[in-house]
Amino acid sequence: TRPTAIVAANDMIALGCLDVFGERRLRCPEDISLVGYNDMPFIDRLTPPLSTVRVPHYQIGAEAAQMLLDRLANPNLPAKAVTLPTTLVLRESTAPPR
Repeated sequence: TRPTAIVAANDMIALGCLDVFGERRLRCPEDISLVGYNDMPFIDRLTPPLSTVRVPHYQIGAEAAQMLLDRLANPNLPAKAVTLPTTLVLRESTAPPR
């Protein structure tokens, strides 16, 4: 049995999946849905526009910079884990399974 959807580790890998779909004559999303990760620029211009998970790039950089400054000011700080919100951006590369 063939999967009904693929969640790619990033949008570039999702682009590769679209190439393979074309080689195998699979239609996206009619035959198989696809979701990427990162929301790269222009990914919404594909055919079909790619559903993806948007990550907060600016927040990631700002948080990393602050953590570095804090560590430089106090090298004995304990390790810190930060979780930032992501957003699922649904576009036309996904559909309910048939």
